[in-house]
Amino acid sequence: MAQVKDRRVARMRRELIALFGEPTVLVAGMVDPALLTLTADLMDRVHDAADAVLARTGRPAVQRRYVAELPSDVRLLLCMWLMDTGLAAKLTRRAVQGV
Repeated sequence: MAQVKDRRVARMRRELIALFGEPTVLVAGMVDPALLTLTADLMDRVHDAADAVLARTGRPAVQRRYVAELPSDVRLLLCMWLMDTGLAAKLTRRAVQGV
């Protein structure tokens, strides 16, 4: 069971690196979300970016090109969101509450 999870995590990491690049994935894994300055507008842009990436499913080159054109803050938060989907709800809630 642990081996299956390890393979899944390794695959996810490879896919994230392919999409965002290794530097962004490394930073996303090290940043403490509590230290981020979040706004409702920023989280809306991240959500829109997630929708746009999903709309490009099956076209990895198009997804990479789209992600590369995102502002760095949106790209980083989107990477963090995809690394931990549970984090997305927490970040959005925090941005809306202004905490």
